[in-house]
Amino acid sequence: MGQSIVDIKNMGDAFRNTGYKNIESAVSEIIDNSVEANAKNIFIILSESINKKSGRKVVSEIAFLDDGDGMDTYNLAKCLGIGSTTRQSRKGMGRFGVGLPQASLYACPAVTVYSWQNGIENCKKVYLDIDKVKEGEQTEIEDPQYTELPSKYASYILYRTLEENYDFSCSGTLVVWEKCDRVTPKTRGPLTERLEFSIGQKFRYFISRNITQIKIICDENQEAAVNVYPNDPLFLMEKNYILGNQKKPEEVYVKQSSSELEPFFELYTGDGTGTGEVEIPVKYYDRNGDIAESKVIVRFSIVKAKFYDETAFPTKNPGNGLFGKKYASKMEGISIIRANREIDFRKFDFYRNVNEPQHRWWGCEIIFEPELDEAFGVANNKQYVELKEIEEEDIDFEEEVQPMWLQLKEVITPTISAMYKKNEETRKSTRSFDDVKTPATDIINIVENDENEEEEENTSVNIPEEEAIETGRRELEEQGFEQATDEQIRTFLNNAINFNYEDRGERSPAFDYKFVLSTTVITINTSHKFYASFLSRIYGNKDVKTTFELFLASLIQSIKKTNIYQLPQNDKLINMWYSKLNSYIEEQLEPRNI
Repeated sequence: MGQSIVDIKNMGDAFRNTGYKNIESAVSEIIDNSVEANAKNIFIILSESINKKSGRKVVSEIAFLDDGDGMDTYNLAKCLGIGSTTRQSRKGMGRFGVGLPQASLYACPAVTVYSWQNGIENCKKVYLDIDKVKEGEQTEIEDPQYTELPSKYASYILYRTLEENYDFSCSGTLVVWEKCDRVTPKTRGPLTERLEFSIGQKFRYFISRNITQIKIICDENQEAAVNVYPNDPLFLMEKNYILGNQKKPEEVYVKQSSSELEPFFELYTGDGTGTGEVEIPVKYYDRNGDIAESKVIVRFSIVKAKFYDETAFPTKNPGNGLFGKKYASKMEGISIIRANREIDFRKFDFYRNVNEPQHRWWGCEIIFEPELDEAFGVANNKQYVELKEIEEEDIDFEEEVQPMWLQLKEVITPTISAMYKKNEETRKSTRSFDDVKTPATDIINIVENDENEEEEENTSVNIPEEEAIETGRRELEEQGFEQATDEQIRTFLNNAINFNYEDRGERSPAFDYKFVLSTTVITINTSHKFYASFLSRIYGNKDVKTTFELFLASLIQSIKKTNIYQLPQNDKLINMWYSKLNSYIEEQLEPRNI
């Protein structure tokens, strides 16, 4: 008697370790199925329970409800079988036949699928419980059985909010992940944020074109539901997760829309890109092994000057602003779009990034249709593509069909280089190093040098020069000075005081300081009320600005000299000063009627 090809009892752990990157990728697989079924609305419903070990509320069940076409009995019976599929077409997002069970088992050991056509009264279900499979209790996917939805999910079939009425009763599918044990983050708030950001990016074209709308709901706290916005890494979409305002270029507007708001980036139309898009003809081997031709669309975007140049950020590097730090830095890379859905986002060896923040300020996406899956090396779970640099010695230039990376490189790499250079010109090297030497620093250096000579005090830090230079370089890069020379770094370290103007957020102190080797860095928070309401108004007068910097430096230098023997008292004094200043400024700006 022959042996079974697959020992199903011992395959439970293998089925659960199927290589998904994270919970967002597994969730996206289920959304793929809903989109493929022509769903107009998709609900992701999170349910919480108390974790017995930690005592905290954690997400223990995730359900997906859609109003798509639903599945007939034949397809429902096959949907949880590993490798079973009826979608072999290369025109849609589906094809591989492992998505639903594979993604579900990544997150949990048990999944139940309900689906209905021609009315909710025709609902049927199937289930897969890998723990029961391992124990021999479940040996097959049973035939679909007529059933009612669990009461808690039945309440969503006709769902109403202040803005929308939802009706899932005609046709649809409900997928329930039970006993979730691989959900990270585990708590509802952080998980919702992660899902919202990632799903908005992956399905941005479906959402922005109103093909499909996605909502994330916590079953126990439905008032906290969020609608997923498009999250465009090219920052081009008119309705997007974040937008900017030309009048306030340092601010970011999250999930808002008005006539004053606009995308941060625009299509890059220089250096042969014309309209911002390049159509690249490519060759590939089709399913029969014959040489065929197709096309790949590459789209480029670049930051608008009004959100990047020195008129927008006159006192600091735009990378230190809220948009640069929190959003542009997360979206650095190249987006791969297959059938309107993002399946990968990385550098793909098309450019080198050795700690160069300027690469945050352009965008690129590569768009292709499923007929090119093999040419791009699309994984069966649609999580990544095999697109990487080919070493010259590994290239057979006589081959008529070259690797896809090579066919795209001649357009993408030089265009990225051109956008990078344009941004350097727009920003004029981001910050001028002349800013390090100011009238105030010159005055302070003269006085401090005289005092040190009188006191015969050696305040230098005895570390090797090479180490000191590297420390100074890291500090200057953090402040937004790119590619500082060793001589400039020495100038920075030899200054008794260096001033840094940076957006630290409204809740951070108006001023802060730190000691870097022999110098002191004083940071003025440009988003604090003291700066916005006072300093920004008087700084037009250079003498006034210098006088205020001297005032601030005198306090900090006094603290530095007494820190040796009263560090705790100094910390307490400064914190009290911060608090008093905040209270006084708030009273000045918003006086109480007493």
